[in-house]
Amino acid sequence: MDLKLEDKRVLVTGSTGGIGEGIAKHFAREGAAVIINGRREKEAERVAGEINEANGKAIVAVGDLSKDEDVNKVVEIAEKELGGIDILINNAAGGAAHEQDLAIPTEDWLSSYNINVLSMVRLIKLILPKMQKQGWGRIINISSASGTKPAPGMGVYSTTKAAVNNLTVTLAQSMGDDAVTINTVSPGAIFSGAMANLFIENGMASTVDEARDLLNQMGSDGIPFERVGEVEEVADVVVFLASPLASYVHGANIRIDGGYVPTVN
Repeated sequence: MDLKLEDKRVLVTGSTGGIGEGIAKHFAREGAAVIINGRREKEAERVAGEINEANGKAIVAVGDLSKDEDVNKVVEIAEKELGGIDILINNAAGGAAHEQDLAIPTEDWLSSYNINVLSMVRLIKLILPKMQKQGWGRIINISSASGTKPAPGMGVYSTTKAAVNNLTVTLAQSMGDDAVTINTVSPGAIFSGAMANLFIENGMASTVDEARDLLNQMGSDGIPFERVGEVEEVADVVVFLASPLASYVHGANIRIDGGYVPTVN
């Protein structure tokens, strides 16, 4: 299927590994020019290099999106190198499990909100008006199944992801035409190369397949499919939503979780 993404300019934040890297490479295979973003220049250069070696097009825009000045720099690089941004994938985030949510210092709550929510707000404020002016654009915010099904010990992360879900709907309601769509994608438990490396480095597995099997045993409880998802299964949905073919999908939260969240919406 032709997704009509040839020569579209795509900024994928947090694309130096995991889901973000998979999304960036999928866009490149569809003929889009991709801006690789992250805080680690070496990893950003690696991902961009792999895309370019595969006859795709990618540039690097390193920056910490929790800082206004870095956000401005990332957008300036995209505009200088590619002339603008047609598609924004807000994927950069952070979070970890804690034994006691209320024992977490207030500063850590603020830091997580800054990284997981305000980084998106900063970019949208800069990029959305330009998308509207050019008459076309896509914004996809990567949330999480925990945004609608929070779990003990994940209070900070779940709270920020619920905020992302609400941000998307709020902005969708305020847009006056169909030039730009904004949607949320909420992955559940997803297996990635980074996760495999972690298991292997800790001696929990010796191969990627063993790591995948281990994660399926550990993380598939409550998933009707009885397995965790793959990065490509997330990237497939994101790339479709960003395409002109999804022109009437707006303000939606698309879950990619194998049925883990047992609610209607």
